Amino acid sequence: MRDTGRVITGVLLVAVGVFFLAVNQFPGLFRMEMWWPAFILVPGLSLLGAGLFGRLARNYGVASLAIPGSIVTVVGLILLFANTTNHWEVWSYAWGLIVAAVGLGIMLTSHPENTGGQRAGFWLLVAGSGAFLVFGSVFEGFLFGGTLATYWPVLLIILGGLVMLLGRG
Repeated sequence: MRDTGRVITGVLLVAVGVFFLAVNQFPGLFRMEMWWPAFILVPGLSLLGAGLFGRLARNYGVASLAIPGSIVTVVGLILLFANTTNHWEVWSYAWGLIVAAVGLGIMLTSHPENTGGQRAGFWLLVAGSGAFLVFGSVFEGFLFGGTLATYWPVLLIILGGLVMLLGRG
């Protein structure tokens, strides 16, 4: 066990040293104002990787790390997207992806024979993804100046015509 700790410490020191050497050699590549979400994304990916490793090893206690790992990874990806595109309005509907990440984590954590856990995770994944798509369409289409913001009266005219036609019968 002592050797494992020494190896992990050595690998971490080498990785940190390589990172800072790259920062010194290529200063424009690692601008912190662009890549700060990596400080959230990397721990999330580490937790997710540990959870997947635990599942492969059939150690479902360690596999439970997939739940926080998927949540932190998705938050890191959303922050990275928002930061690189400067489209911070994405948070108005990106919360659905966090719900979906919880579902994915539950699916990855659940024992394959635990159909209840698999089913609950699946439905959370579907509900979160659906909320992301529905609210994303509404916010991006109507409120943030999308095409629907200009042409939504046409939808009202069509809906009104359908109501009148269906009411004739």
